[in-house]
Amino acid sequence: MDTNKINELAKILRQNQLTKLDLTEGDNRIVLEAARPVAVEAPVYVPVETAAEVPVAAAPVPEQKEEVSNAVEQKSPLVGTVYLAPQAGAEPFVKVGDKVKKGDVLCIVESMKMFNNIEAEQEGTIEAVCVDNGQIVEFGQPLVRILPE
Repeated sequence: MDTNKINELAKILRQNQLTKLDLTEGDNRIVLEAARPVAVEAPVYVPVETAAEVPVAAAPVPEQKEEVSNAVEQKSPLVGTVYLAPQAGAEPFVKVGDKVKKGDVLCIVESMKMFNNIEAEQEGTIEAVCVDNGQIVEFGQPLVRILPE
């Protein structure tokens, strides 16, 4: 089979959106397969408005008494997507008021298709869950606050 015939067959494959073409002529056989496109998620970039573009009205800030808490922030060790439960529809690993021991799983952070259990670094009571399920978190971003025992 000559290259012109092969090119013609490839053209037929593309035009008809076929995934495979198998042709036998006498003792010659040719099989053409179309490459399957790989789905790649492209990052979405959102422009950040500069301070000069955004008018900010000076609103009076009511005086607030600052609550003093000795809670310790458990921070994300990596950038990724946080999951508060082991699977969709399941109970969250922890809720406000739950007691945790060192090593208890607080949440999962998915990064580069790897699921990483985030474990409590100390014993205590969950004072606050600082993130939402499915939220993208940055390195060092607080995940939960734990009141030490």
